[in-house]
Amino acid sequence: MYHTLLSLNYLAVLVTAVVGFMFGWLWYSALFGKIWMADMKVTEADIAAAKGKMGGKMAAGFGATAVSTLGLALLVAARHSGGGAVPGAEFGALVGALVVGARMFNGALWEKEKRPCRLLAINLGHEIALYALQGAILTAWR
Repeated sequence: MYHTLLSLNYLAVLVTAVVGFMFGWLWYSALFGKIWMADMKVTEADIAAAKGKMGGKMAAGFGATAVSTLGLALLVAARHSGGGAVPGAEFGALVGALVVGARMFNGALWEKEKRPCRLLAINLGHEIALYALQGAILTAWR
């Protein structure tokens, strides 16, 4: 795995992480923002009050996206994925659904606070779509 880590295209990983982070912004704003806010019980006033305090959370969120992108890039490289964007998207979607999604679902089962299934679907959908997008970019870039 050390050789795989050394052979990664880190510019591709960084760009893919930025694209993934921006995809999250699109997913949780324009696509599902209002539904997500309702299910999370977040109001416009809550968002306005947090405006000045979001920098640290955004930085930590990008850091988490970068780490998960690095992990996906390692998996793609370790399995010698090639063939372009479509096989990469398929592989990414599998990782998103079967690894990340399964763990998120398990966590949701044990949460004390009951959240709507719709919220879990939005969050799981984001992870699967994100990993598919990132898998496509990483394999196409090679």
